[in-house]
Formats: sequence, structure tokens, C-alpha cells
Amino acid sequence: MVEAVTSNKGDLSNKDGILRKLEEKLKGKKFFLVLDDVWNEDQELWDSLRDSLQRIGGLPGSVILITTRKKEVPNAARAVYIHELEGLSEGESWDLFKHKVFISDGSDLEEIGRRIVNKCKGVPLAINVIGCLLKSKQFSRREWEAIETSELWELPQGRNQILPSSLLSFNHLPSPSLKQCLAFCAVFPKDRVIEKYVLIALWSAQGFLHIPSFETRKLTEECIGEEICSVLLNYLFLQEEETEQDEVLSYKMHDLMHDLAIYVSSRDLLLIRELEDRQKDGDYRHLVFTSKKNEHELLSKFPDVKTLRKLRTISFEGVHSNNWWVRARYLRTLVLRSTELSEVPPAIELLKHLRFLDLSYNPIRTLPDSICKLYHLETLGLIDCKKLTKLPTVLARLVNLRHILTTTPMCASKGLAELKNLQTLPHLALNDDAQGWTIDELGCLHELRGEICIHGLEHVQDREQANKAVLSRNDKVMKLTLTWAKDREETSQGNSDEDVLDGLQPHPGITSLELKNFYGKTFPSWIMNMAVVTPEIIGGNARALNSLTMLKLQNCRNCQTLPTLGHLPFLRTLILTELEVETIGSDFYASDLRNGSVTAFPSLRKLVISGFPWLTTWMVPSQEVTSVFPCLEHLQVKDCYALKSIPGLHYESLTHLELHQLRSLELLDITKAFVGLTSLHMCGMSLLTRLPEELVNCRNLRTLEILDFEKLVSLPSLQSLASLQFLKICSSGLISLPDDLFHGLSSLQQLIMYDCQDLESIPTSVVECTSLEMLRIFHREIEDAIPTDLSMFKRLSELFFSSYSAKSLRSMLEAVEQLPLLESLGIEGFRNDQQLQEYFSDVTPFLRLRNLKGISLCGDEEIRSLPEQLGLLTGITSLKLWLFDDLEEISECVCNLSSLESLEFGLCPRLKRFPSKEALLRLAKLRRLLISSCQLLTESYVTDRGPEWHKIEHLNYIEVDGEEIY
Repeated sequence: MVEAVTSNKGDLSNKDGILRKLEEKLKGKKFFLVLDDVWNEDQELWDSLRDSLQRIGGLPGSVILITTRKKEVPNAARAVYIHELEGLSEGESWDLFKHKVFISDGSDLEEIGRRIVNKCKGVPLAINVIGCLLKSKQFSRREWEAIETSELWELPQGRNQILPSSLLSFNHLPSPSLKQCLAFCAVFPKDRVIEKYVLIALWSAQGFLHIPSFETRKLTEECIGEEICSVLLNYLFLQEEETEQDEVLSYKMHDLMHDLAIYVSSRDLLLIRELEDRQKDGDYRHLVFTSKKNEHELLSKFPDVKTLRKLRTISFEGVHSNNWWVRARYLRTLVLRSTELSEVPPAIELLKHLRFLDLSYNPIRTLPDSICKLYHLETLGLIDCKKLTKLPTVLARLVNLRHILTTTPMCASKGLAELKNLQTLPHLALNDDAQGWTIDELGCLHELRGEICIHGLEHVQDREQANKAVLSRNDKVMKLTLTWAKDREETSQGNSDEDVLDGLQPHPGITSLELKNFYGKTFPSWIMNMAVVTPEIIGGNARALNSLTMLKLQNCRNCQTLPTLGHLPFLRTLILTELEVETIGSDFYASDLRNGSVTAFPSLRKLVISGFPWLTTWMVPSQEVTSVFPCLEHLQVKDCYALKSIPGLHYESLTHLELHQLRSLELLDITKAFVGLTSLHMCGMSLLTRLPEELVNCRNLRTLEILDFEKLVSLPSLQSLASLQFLKICSSGLISLPDDLFHGLSSLQQLIMYDCQDLESIPTSVVECTSLEMLRIFHREIEDAIPTDLSMFKRLSELFFSSYSAKSLRSMLEAVEQLPLLESLGIEGFRNDQQLQEYFSDVTPFLRLRNLKGISLCGDEEIRSLPEQLGLLTGITSLKLWLFDDLEEISECVCNLSSLESLEFGLCPRLKRFPSKEALLRLAKLRRLLISSCQLLTESYVTDRGPEWHKIEHLNYIEVDGEEIY
């Protein structure tokens, strides 16, 4: 779930850490969670999942959709609605089959085809699969009849429900190697995204790619693997997951196809999930651990697996391993991902037949040189090994190495040029070690392809040395990142940077280019014109980098002129950050206009211009440029403090606009061109006194943020923004707001207002926002910032208000009783202990809020203790205490909150003591402790496992200043 929400797999194995990440992304939002192909019917597990999701605090209307092939699951999950899908009708099934096979009604094969389709029982996947198979038979009646009469149609249906059509297709694969390749896919967990190059490397390690019919065509193993992937894709055994420029980068397997892979590999593959898995007979070649149990305990249940000499694959993922695998001498594949392995045993050299070694996501600091005795090793996986900075010193011995998979820069010793078969080397760092590798060694690695990131280019002396990398000849490298050190003395380094970059020009087919920390004063000509001259180009005429889809220039701080980029036909993403450019001129769009009118940036989807401190002028293109940014969807202009205006171009496709810290911008007159905007974020416009009236024309706007406008005194009416769902206003200069500001905002779900200290009142039209689910108004000086009648906010689940008025605070407490769905309540404005004590003297209103799970309190300088009555709120699961400047200790009343799961403290500088450990242990459900900017508390309890650490060491998750420390 974390990976789906954050687009980052991360390294979270702690349940509370996972929930924290989910809460950060989903708090105050609706979510739609899909749990696909569920089989578990354990009532306790479902109740635990539901409780966990409630902790995340999604808004009302959040939905969990479960798909399952087991009728008992909906009852265990306490499903509110159950919809049982029926199969396709006979007519729909035939139409789908015809579309797949390209057969017409009246064909002499129609009768057979209809009978075969009926055997698929209306299952779309089965019809598609059998359609792909029959299509490959070139309409041979004899072969169609053989498929129709196959005994596999009578296959008994068990838990995995293997589709007869998929097994038929498997049996008709044209070679045994194809069947081996498909069966081996069972080693991946269900729903795993399978990167193509990893899949092919695994097949190669097992020897599946030595196919005589392919070898006669003198194809490399990679080419053979590509063709096998294409066949399995055409048969629907694999599904495309990610593509780039018509090339498939990764795959997924449909759950039913994964079941098939497990079924056909059952004699060779043993999946160990739990201690209760029963013993199976068979001479297993592939062993995959998917359980969190100790592997020795698991192996004791499988005595035949102790005979390790037959094993060719061992895979641990998230399972602790203590190195017994070194006895499996005939291993070809060893996967030790996320096993907390900190040291690779030197005895790994005993695995003489090893081809594939994956050590990713482990805290490894060094690799033993003995690893370089694995002569046959082809793939070494070191993804996200953040503590590992150097490859083994004798890496050159691994002459068969094809792939080094890394995500962080690593240094290597001399001899890299000996790895003639090396194809994948994503990140490599140069250093000043006399024994380290040098840039010219890249020129000997003719098989390198895909992505290359070269770090430490300050260690390259001049153009001549850079030229020896001959990047211009390697047309297999499609993504190139060139990085210099950021913190270095410039002196005469700038000139060297220019020479080095000039010598590193790529081939014309490059698709992605990034430059970081280049300190030259001018870019070389191949950058300025985005065109290169290679030895293959006769006559020296430059060829444009027309295949480029992504360009990023970061921290090229001495460059004062931007390259000409508008002519690049396929450029989709352009990111320009930390440059000292003063003017974006017409040359940015086009330079050679002799051919008449042109369209600049014809394919650009995203443009980021950030950190240009001296940029004052952004010009429109010359008249010959008839169209600019026709496809631009996302525009971000940020930290351009001197910029006075943004060109009012016709951004016909723009949906997302971010304008941050444009302190010299006096007039914003560009929104008239943004009628398609759905998201507008504006922050730090110090001189802007009004928003453009054309804002009301953005009728598709769903998100609007107006932050830190010091001179903005009012806002226009927003009543025409009927689609607006999120509104955030923070402007210290606001004096008044129109009474009808919120009129017509019936779709508004989230409203946040703060730091508007000169504002005299909140428009009464806020009561018209009847769809509100989250309301946060931080304004202590307005006595009635929030209306006391909240009965119209039937959907409100989160409320945060502040006021210095004791009367207003009390009236709001009575008002919240009108909110039946309220789950989270935040209160700010208590001036002293007496006011806080009086507020909680009667907690009956809180107790009447049946759905209330979280309370946040923001204090003041004169509050030194918490009210004892707070301990009566035994139903809440989350308590947050912020800005209690004089609070020194937490009273034991907090330990009466028997349902408490999360406790958070922030900006409490004098807080230094928790209750006793015995009292804290009464909080039996407490799992998470979060501390932010509480120095004394951190020193006593956390730093170097302080003297009070024993009081909190039993907790599952502890976070300090945003970092998980336990």
C-alpha cells in the first residue's frame, strides 16, 4: 500500500512505520483502497486491518473494494455490499473471441470456435487466452479440433482454479525453454512488478536461454530473452506494466497466470510460507521463503530440503538469514533482499556456480574480495545498499559479469575495462584514489546500455581524458547523468568543467540527459544547440538530439545563458534549477527561423524553473514562433525572487500551476489563458496586491492555495468555482473577505485558513459549504471565526479551531456535538492553566462524539500542567500536544487513555519527563511515539539511548524530528 500511495517502495518492515507513512499521505483525504484477489478469511486479521485503516483517518466516503474468488471472504471482512459478478453471455463471449482471433461469422471454423468459447464459461481472461492460442494455429481445422477435444477442459477446480485455457496454451508453447521460463516466474510474489532485464538475467542464470533455434541466428542471450518475453506477452502469460517509447520495461502476471506458473512448477519449486505448510514430495530445485519465521525452524519441517546439492535457487525476501545457504554448492541464483544482512560471509566463494546474486536493501558496508572468485557471476544486485560506497578491489576478475544493479554511487578500482560483458552499470563514482577506475575505462565497455550516472567528474582532468569515454559511440546508452561534486572550491575549476563536459557529448539517440553541479560559465556548443557531432557524421554537420524526452539542468550556477530547447520534438519533461540566468530570451524557444513559422516545445508536458535568483525577464518568443507549449500540463516557477512578470502565453493544455516565492511579481495577468486549470498553488508573492479577476474563469479548478501574500488585502468572490474541493488561504495582509466568498462552493471538501491576523471576520457564506469534510481555521483574534451552528456540516470529520476567547472556546465545544461523523478535533488558544482546566472540567460533550478518535491541543507559554479530566477520554486513539512552552512533565492522567495508540509531542522546549514506566505500560495499545523539537525530552529518552530510554523501549515505533529511530 505504501508503494502505491507514495510511489516509493522504501524500506519499511515495521507495521507502525507503514501506517505512519500512509497517514502522512492520506490524512484528511478520501481514499479508495482496492484489495485484489483476496483469499484470507481470518476474522482477526480483517479486524486488525480495519482498525489500522481507521488510525489513518481517511475522510468519510473512503472506500475499500475487495475482489475475491472465495465466498467466505466478504463475511470475514464484514463487507457492507456484496456484488457477485456473472460471466459474459454467450453472445458477448463470441464477440470477444472474434475480436481476438479475427474470425468472421460464417467461417468454416465458426462452429468449432463457438464450442470452444462455451467451454470458457464466460470468463474473459480464458477467452482471451484461448483466442491467442487459436490465432497462433493459423486457422488449422485439425489443430482447432484437437484443442476442442483436449482432456484439460475437465481439469478439476481447486483453490487456485487453474484455467483449462491457460494450461492448454502452456502445453502449446513452441519450446521446452519457453515453458521453463514461464514456470520460473512462480518465484516472484503475486502482483510483483517484474523488471524485464532482471527477469532475463534470472532466466540466463538458470541456463534457460540456450535454445538451439535461436543460437543458430547468433542472437545474444539478452535478445533471446527479449523474444521469449514477447512470446509470453502475446500468449497473455505476461502483462505490460511500464513502457517507454514503445519498449516494455516491466511486466506483471495476472493472478490466475501466477497460479498456473506455481502449478506447472510444483515439482521443482517449493514455496515456504508458514510452519504449518505440509511436506510435499519432490526433488526441489528452487526454494523460496516468503515467511517471516526463522528459516532453520522452517527447514526442520522439510527434511528433504536439507539435501542442498540439488538446489539451483534460494530466495529470501524480508526473512532473516544466517548463512546456511553457503552449503548449497550448486546454486545458480541467490536472493537475499531485505534480510538485514550487514556482512557477506567470505565463504560465499564456495558457490562456484552462482550466476545471480541479489543483496539489495541490506545495511552492507563492504563486500569481501572473495566474492570476486565467483567466476560465473553474471548479475550482482546492490539496490538501495546505502552504506556500501565501494565495489570489491578485484572486481575485474568477474569477467562474465553483465549487470551491476545499484541506486547509489559506488567507487571501483582500476580494471573496470576488463569487464567486457558489462551491460548495466547505473551509478559509478570517480575519486582521487590512484588505484581507482578512470573515465577512459568506459570506452572499453562497448556493451553498456540503458542508464549511466557518472559521479565525481571533478576528478576528470580535461577534454582529452573525457573524450576517451567515447560516449558518442555508445548508442545503447539511452539515459545519461553527469554529476560533479556540489561542495567544492571553484577557483579555476570552471574552465575544466567546460572542457570535460565538451568531451562527454553523447550519441544523437539519447533520450534522457541530466547535468548536476556544473560550474562552467558557458555550456559547450552541443548543449547550447542540443545537437552533437559524432565520428559517424560525415562532413561534421551536427545532428539534433531529437530523441530527447527528459532534460534536467541542476545547480549550473555560473551559467548565464540557457540553451535553445524549443526545437526538440519529443521533449516531455524540462527541469531547470539553480541557475544564475538573468533573462530567458527568445533564443530559448528557437534560434534558426529561416524555415518560417515553428512550434516551440511541441511535446513538453512538464516545465520547472526553480532557483533563478537573478532572473528578471522572461520574454515571449519571436513572431515566427506561432505556437508555444501546446501540450504543457504542469508548470512550476519557484524561487525566482527578481522576476517581474511571466509571459501571458496561451497555455491551452495546462492543468497544474505552481508559483512560489516570486517576490518581485507585481501583477499576475496570466490566468486568463488557464481556463483548463484544475490545480493552482501560489505562495510568497510579496508585492501582489490583488488576484486576477480572470481567476473566476477557471471553472475546472479543484485545488486552490493562496499563501504568504503580504500585501493582498482582499480576495475576489469564488462563487463560479463550483468544482473547487480544496481551498487553503494564508495571507497576513488580508483585511476583509467578500461576504459571498464561499457562495456556490457546494463541492468544497477541505478548507484551511491561518495567519490572517488582520482579518476581522470569516464570511458567513461558509455555511453554504455543506460538503466540507475538513475545516481548519487558525485565528485566535476572531471571536466567532467558526459559526456556532455546525449542523449543516453533516460530513465533517476533522475540525481544528483557535481562539483566545474563553466564551468562544466553550461555545465551540457545545457546537461540535452537532457533528456526528467527527473523528479528529484540534483546539488552540488556551492562555493559561486555569483556562485549560476549566475547558476540560466537563468532558461530557467529548464523550458524546462516538466517532471521535483523535485530539490535538496547542498550548501557550503559561501552561505548566495538563488537566486530570483528559484521562477520562478513554475512547481516543491519538493525542497530540504542541506549543506547550512551559510544560515540563506529562501527568499520569494521560496513562488512563486505555485506547491510545499514538502519542505526539511538538515544540515543547522544557518538556523532559514522561510518567513512570509502570504508568506507561498501562497504555497497552500504545504503539507510536512521535517527538518533534523537544530537545530536553530527546536528550533524556532517545539520544544515545538516554537514561530514561528503558521507559519507552517497549514501543513498536519511535520517531524523532521526522526520522524513525526505533
